[in-house]
This record gives sequence, C-alpha cells and structure tokens, in this order.
Amino acid sequence: MNKFVLATLFFLSAGCLAPARVATLPGVDFSRVKTIAVLDPDREELRGITDEFVRQLMARGFTLRVGSEGVPAPDALLQVNVGRMIPDKKYLIPIRSKDGQDVLVLNPVTEISGRSLYPSATTAGVQDAQVVVSNATLSLSVRLLDPVSRNVWWTGAMTYEGLDLDAAVEGSVTALLKRFPTP
Repeated sequence: MNKFVLATLFFLSAGCLAPARVATLPGVDFSRVKTIAVLDPDREELRGITDEFVRQLMARGFTLRVGSEGVPAPDALLQVNVGRMIPDKKYLIPIRSKDGQDVLVLNPVTEISGRSLYPSATTAGVQDAQVVVSNATLSLSVRLLDPVSRNVWWTGAMTYEGLDLDAAVEGSVTALLKRFPTP
C-alpha cells in the first residue's frame, strides 16, 4: 500500500472536529470534586453517550454514579445533551452500465447496511459499482452542576465527525474532557 493511501486512511480515521467551546465559573474549587453523578439522558438510545463519559471519567480517577440520589451526595452532577446525531450511511452507486458506458446518477442511490465493507470486483453483486460512505456527526453539550443549587460550574459543547457513530461519540467525549476542569 503506498504512502498516500496510508496517509489518507489515517486522516479519515482520525475524525474531524471543531475545537470544544467551554466556559468555567470562576472561583469553583474543582479539587473537591471526586464523585460525579451522571444524570440519565432524555432518551434511552442516548445511554451510550453518557456511558462513554462514565468510562473516560473513571479512567481519570473519578468515582461515578448514575442519578443524583444516594448517600453520600455526589460532589457534582454531569448533564449531557445531544443537539444533533446523524449516523454514518453507506450507499451503493453504479458507475458503469451493462454496455460499459459511464452512468450519470440521477435517481436516488441505494442505501446499504453493514458495519464493514470490503473492496471487490463487484459490490453487493453489482458489477462496476462503488460504495460511498458518509461520516457520522455528533453535537454534544455538557454541564457540570453544583449538586445542591444546580448552578453551572463548567460547560462545554462541540460537534465531531467520525467514520461511524462509535468513533464520533468517543472522539467528541475525548475532546470535551481535554478541557474538563481538573483539580
């Protein structure tokens, strides 16, 4: 495989992101934040995003709980909101007709499923076709809240594109937590 192809694959696998936009309330002592309660997402299908925050915050040494109830009370609450979530899609596009002429695609293309696609002489049984893949996009906003007053101590937002939704989730959470307040 030549160097150009390897460089292109590396760039595509890295994902595309805009810098995280964050704000911190002055005067908050983040050194006392050891236990964070993650608030349940609005919709059950968003649980994977909050689970990624839990995983990465645990790896940083925080104690994590689900929900704001319990004894002892958490030191902070984490609220995650999803502004936009567009999963990756794959499309089958014929590029040559049966007589070998180039095809001008005017009609809707066929969306196909599958997690992994492999190059071959025929794609999904269609001779001279290509698969086009769109990136997944995820826009997140996150708040770290005072558990008593619910005042916002820290907030961050960002949009991330990845090859698939898993990459977009992991990449966006990683980028946001790089700007997370540390003691």
